[in-house]
This record gives sequence, structure tokens and C-alpha cells, in this order.
Amino acid sequence: MTGPTTAVPDVYLEHVHAAADARLDTLRRIWAPDGVLEFPYAGGLGTPEVLRGLPAIESYFTGLDLFGPFEVETIEGWSTAPDEWILEMHARSTVLATGAPYEQDYVVRFRLDDTGRLVWMREYWDPTRLG
Repeated sequence: MTGPTTAVPDVYLEHVHAAADARLDTLRRIWAPDGVLEFPYAGGLGTPEVLRGLPAIESYFTGLDLFGPFEVETIEGWSTAPDEWILEMHARSTVLATGAPYEQDYVVRFRLDDTGRLVWMREYWDPTRLG
């Protein structure tokens, strides 16, 4: 593992913003058709823990409609292999239903295919920050 860098692949931040805005054209461009997205702590909120395939990823973010745009405040990433990354990120947004501020710290692992598209991602976040 190399030292921290802020040079996290652009595709990750594209995912963050496309997911928040349900931009399906961008999600289709940056995710592999058989991509897998995991949220290990989501089950406690009654939402899926694993999304398999681009249709499931699109459907999840189309129906989410929970947050406003995300503002990424800090991000540090580590390349663990030529196509794998681990990153830590602090972001803020607004809960649309209430207008309440939302702040979250994320730890994310992801893998890219040989074309630079997301093929696997596991995103860890604290579900108690939604309440």
C-alpha cells in the first residue's frame, strides 16, 4: 500500500455526484454492467445492502431521493493495487424531506475494470447520522 494521496480516480467523485442527483446517463457511463455496490450498514435502515448489476444500481439511486447535492470536504485515498482503492471522505448535504443538514464520514473500497469503470464498491457509513 502506498501513502495517502488526494489523486483519487475521478470516477469515484463522478459516482458520488451522479448518485446524489440520480444522473442515470453518468451512472451508465461509469459503472460496468455487472457492477456490484455494497452498503454493509444499510440493512438497519431497511434499504438493500447489496446492489448487483447496473439496473439495480440505477433503480436504487432513482428511488432514493433522500439528499441534496453532496459537497465533498476532505478526501484521502490509497491505491492498494493498480485497479483498487481505499479512501476516506467527509461530505455534507441536506436531507431533502426535512432540510436538516447531513454530515457523514465514509470509508470506501472500490475496484475498476480495465476500461476505468467501477466494477465493485463497498461503502461504509454511519446510519445513525440520518436520524
